[in-house]
Amino acid sequence: MRMPCKTSLFLVALIWLTACTEASEAPVQQAPDNAGRIVAIGDIHADINAMRGVFRLAGAIDEQDQWIGGELTVVQLGDMIGRSDDERQVLDLIFDLQEQAEQAGGRLYALIGNHEIMGARVDNQAVGPNPFAAWQNVEGLDLRDSRLENLLLNERHRGAALMAGGPYAQRLSAWPTVLQLGDTVYVHGGVVPRWADYGIERINEDVSAWLRGDSQFEPDSSQRVDDSDRVMWARHFSARVDSFDCQMLDTSLEILGARRMVVAHSRHPQITSYCNEKVWVIDTGMSRAYGGQIQALELVNDNVSRILDPDGNISLD
Repeated sequence: MRMPCKTSLFLVALIWLTACTEASEAPVQQAPDNAGRIVAIGDIHADINAMRGVFRLAGAIDEQDQWIGGELTVVQLGDMIGRSDDERQVLDLIFDLQEQAEQAGGRLYALIGNHEIMGARVDNQAVGPNPFAAWQNVEGLDLRDSRLENLLLNERHRGAALMAGGPYAQRLSAWPTVLQLGDTVYVHGGVVPRWADYGIERINEDVSAWLRGDSQFEPDSSQRVDDSDRVMWARHFSARVDSFDCQMLDTSLEILGARRMVVAHSRHPQITSYCNEKVWVIDTGMSRAYGGQIQALELVNDNVSRILDPDGNISLD
């Protein structure tokens, strides 16, 4: 028997409605609208769990370590290595995420910190209890290099991988030492006036050439150790900051044509600003070596927006 027209139309509508309902209930993962959003992340210090935690807090990766940030820009301010044992795992993950981010229309910058410089110097101080085993099977190591002679045998693979000209140092050479995005300068330690005068491009090229192995000598901008004025080591804008330091900061910002500087290197219990919020210090000691909390600094359209915190974000608008 032929079905009445009204009944047929009813069934067609029911089938269409059911299909639409099922489709709407299907999980669809879409990248958030992150255009104009930057998240700055401080020292990781070879702790893979801290790295995953802060990148997830930023909305950059999912539980499978896949980039979900879309057009998000992440700036990690150096010291990916040192202090804990997951050095190679942390570096391999960030190299992978950099490729994923670029394919998705986002950007992941990682800067050169003082611990990357120490690795390039073949300085195995300030490492975790035993990061050395993970470096044993790296290809292309020159274990006969004279720079390794003073290391214990079990430490030489790490030294050969990270030393200037080594395979991992060559990959790190693609990272900037100082990064300026819009009105904000990002650097591990700080850019004092004489280095602002020297210029960001020259600083970056000097350090990159040394890490690549194209230059035999470590550049002046990275030499010395703590409390010097070098860009990876300076604490002028992050520790015991006084009015003279703020005047120096103003001079540097004027030279660079910037409004603020974001630095790391000096641990604070939480992200902290100085000099009328012209400098933000974002090293919270989040690695297991220090046991600090995980936080990150969010900027939207080149304005500091909020502090990202697992217990509740702190608005700064």
